[in-house]
Amino acid sequence: MKKTLVALLSLVLVTGCFEIDHSINLQKDLSGTADFHLGVDLEPMVVVMAQVGREMEGKTGPITKAELEKAKAEFKKQNAAKKSSSEEPSREELESSLPEGVKLLDFKVNERDFGVATDFKFGFDKLTRLVGVKLPSKKGNDPTQKNVIDSPFEGLELIEKGDTFTITTKPQNPQEAVEKEAAEGPKMDAATEKLIKDAFAKMRVTYRITAPFTIVSHNATRKEGNTLVWEYNLERFEKMSKERREDAAVRVTYRR
Repeated sequence: MKKTLVALLSLVLVTGCFEIDHSINLQKDLSGTADFHLGVDLEPMVVVMAQVGREMEGKTGPITKAELEKAKAEFKKQNAAKKSSSEEPSREELESSLPEGVKLLDFKVNERDFGVATDFKFGFDKLTRLVGVKLPSKKGNDPTQKNVIDSPFEGLELIEKGDTFTITTKPQNPQEAVEKEAAEGPKMDAATEKLIKDAFAKMRVTYRITAPFTIVSHNATRKEGNTLVWEYNLERFEKMSKERREDAAVRVTYRR
């Protein structure tokens, strides 16, 4: 029972409300800068943790207001202790892990009571270099310190043909990482699965590409000047998964 509870809570702790932003700014020679933002709000999962805990104790019915407040207080206390003992990767470590042709221009982490926001800014001499960017994890076996996305620009492709070139990439769904954890953990009941799914309801994944070229075609959600924006949420990811819609992936063709 204890191992089951630990495994389930480990799954819960890597689940949260995700805000993920990719932004690529291209120059005429296809060098440029790329920003990556990963925000994780774990507050919605405090409810799941509290509900799971009380069910493990044999209690039934929805969690009470007092139990929820107690769970929030305990989470904040534990999170504060983790912040003081955890080790953030140094700038030197980050820079040493980058692929050739990519530089770290800025890096910051903002810790919150119920989550964290991490921002990276990279400079690159060739767009395709970004594929090799890997994000480091904090040291230790704490599931809350796992990276939901290890390679923020994974799948990025540049296809050149004559005087045009096409940029494509498949948006990464953080829910898939959690589902993989779930497959290795204890089986959840329908109510717990619903609670975890509800926590993803506000998930947002965004791609932005800004370039000084003529746009031949694109499938972006919207266009803002020279910037194309692709937006994804839980509903769109689920639709893509069911229909295997490759046309919903990021795709734009430019003329030089």
